[in-house]
Amino acid sequence: MDRSLLTYLQKRSNILAALIAIISGIVLILNGYGIMIGITNVLPHLLYIPVILTAYFFPRRGILFAVVISAIYCSMTFLINPGDLLSALGRVMMFILIAAVVSFLTTRLLESAMQFRGVAERSSDIIILTDTTGRATYVSPSVKKILGWEPAELVGKLPGEFILPDDLGRLEASVSDITKGKLPVNITVSFRRKNGEYTVIEFFGAPVIKDGLVAGIQVIGRDVTERRRMEEALRETSRRLAEIIDVLPDPTIVIDKAGEVVAWNRAMELMSGIPAADILGKGRYAYTAWISDLTGPILIDYVLRRDIEGIKTAYPNVRFEGNMVKTETAITRMDGTRFFLWVSATPLIDQNGEVTGAIQSLRDVTHQKKIERALRESNTYLDTVINTLADPFFIKDRSHRFVKLNNGFCQFTGHSREELLGKTDYDFFKKEEADIFREKDDEVFQTHRENENEESITDLSGNIHTIVTKKTLYVNTTGEEFIVGIIRDITERKKTEQVLQQALKKLNMLSSITRHDILNQLMGLRTYLELTKEREKDPELLEFLRKGEVSADAIREQLEFTRFYEDLGVKTPRWQGVTEAFLTAASQLSHGGITIETQVSGLEVYADPLIGKVFYNLMENSLRHGGHVTSLVLSAEETPEGIIVTYRDNGVGIAVEDKQKLFRKGFGKHTGLGLFLSREILSITGISIKESGTPGTGVRFEIRVPNAAYRFTGTMEPEIQQY
Repeated sequence: MDRSLLTYLQKRSNILAALIAIISGIVLILNGYGIMIGITNVLPHLLYIPVILTAYFFPRRGILFAVVISAIYCSMTFLINPGDLLSALGRVMMFILIAAVVSFLTTRLLESAMQFRGVAERSSDIIILTDTTGRATYVSPSVKKILGWEPAELVGKLPGEFILPDDLGRLEASVSDITKGKLPVNITVSFRRKNGEYTVIEFFGAPVIKDGLVAGIQVIGRDVTERRRMEEALRETSRRLAEIIDVLPDPTIVIDKAGEVVAWNRAMELMSGIPAADILGKGRYAYTAWISDLTGPILIDYVLRRDIEGIKTAYPNVRFEGNMVKTETAITRMDGTRFFLWVSATPLIDQNGEVTGAIQSLRDVTHQKKIERALRESNTYLDTVINTLADPFFIKDRSHRFVKLNNGFCQFTGHSREELLGKTDYDFFKKEEADIFREKDDEVFQTHRENENEESITDLSGNIHTIVTKKTLYVNTTGEEFIVGIIRDITERKKTEQVLQQALKKLNMLSSITRHDILNQLMGLRTYLELTKEREKDPELLEFLRKGEVSADAIREQLEFTRFYEDLGVKTPRWQGVTEAFLTAASQLSHGGITIETQVSGLEVYADPLIGKVFYNLMENSLRHGGHVTSLVLSAEETPEGIIVTYRDNGVGIAVEDKQKLFRKGFGKHTGLGLFLSREILSITGISIKESGTPGTGVRFEIRVPNAAYRFTGTMEPEIQQY
């Protein structure tokens, strides 16, 4: 019977029941007629038809139906031909037995079919049953979720209507192999969705065997689009990883779980001299063959086996950072080249926590080791040099901590090197002293200028020393800033200076008394000369008296001049504002109508306290010898060697022939000492002076101040004053 007809009848049970009833009635009528005419051997077999149909299509009612049919048949036999009742009972027993067997088998078949359908309809995979041509006879509901098709839309269709043409040939070949009874086939094809797009489906097909022959195909399909995408992404990631490993600057090797090389980058080729093509797929003895002094496993082998104890034994200086293992080692290549290496290795672990391989990178630090050795030698040399210095020497970092000291510093402070290193001034010295040290340190850090300062310091024994500390900034190649300083203990010198100053004070007092007495005598002399002039009429004697007065005036002026400069070099140089000194000197002169301009505000110089006399002399000379001077200007310009403070006027200037003699003692039209002493005052702190003006355009005195002798306390802005 055609399977589609059976399916049709199963879906319409009322029609099927009516059909069985009609068949049963016809067969019973025929059997009644046969009993009457004595034909009881063939016609009873026709009753098997309704009994079997009922037991097959209605298994739960099959036995009952057989009993009812049997009762009717026995009743007919008893009424028409009682003599044949025993045979009839034997026949009906067969009816009931066959009905029971068919009902049982049908029930088991239905249960199996229901189990299959339940599995099929609940499965996330697509389940398809086809005939031998590949035409679908059953499609599971999951096809709608995966492909968008209703199962009924695929039943009765051939796969060629849905498969990508490029895959159709392989699919037809697979169907042919299955129908020929070959082993199950696995094939991946692109299947058209209802929206027209294609989805990658992996199908597993197996033959359905019936009566020893292939009656159809059972197909299970799974959407592997995402898996394919992930596999493609994994392949792409693996490709990129391989490219990254290949271009890494450090020699790198990757091995799999079996210890075979799966990656050997270009840097590894250069270090080992072995091309990747000759090493990939080979084991340990191949990838260590280029090392001449190796007798055992290398770090990557221990890491692959997770042999922690082995690592510690082979590499005593090893460090563990999570799964990564780092160490230092030295190897010799077969050609005798020696390498010092930083080695790092880590296991490759999959998502299940299993080790699938290991990776190891090498970094050639041979050059760095040479630099470190040279640095150690340099530090040793530096220590030797600075320890030969008698003056205390120190280096501080940006946090004001001592990072290097010489023996002289330790001896001077009374503390050991171990006590001092890493500590600051506040840990050893008085707060008021440490405050000054910190202030001067910060000044160097901020201005990047060298600093020299006189300070007091108390040693471990409580002795107070007067010191001069010179500090400068050092910046290393990484940009770190340090203070480099050297100390000169001037305690004894200060004591000597104090003694000399006392002596000078006494000499100045004696000089002042002597000068006062001489001036008193000069006054008496001038009085006598005036009285004599009044009484004397002789012209020749009057001329002698006049010359005596001139000589007396010259002596008085020179004595007055010595009063101004008796403190030259006596007092300690100090930082002084240039603008203030210049304007103070200007206020002591009479210069009505002259414009005075300063362009040096904020500039301080380290000079003798008499620097104001220098500016006084310059301005007095301009007023005395410059002609019609109307402008005096003081400006400054920085140079790599320091700063040039320039004084100029708009007078007649200085003749060329006088420039070389300008600062000689006694040269000039007045005392001849002003410019000479000005140069001496400036030279006390290393400052020089020269005249560079052009005759006829005014004087131009350049005062050159070295780097260590000037600083700024603000910005230089012009200041103009009218007198």
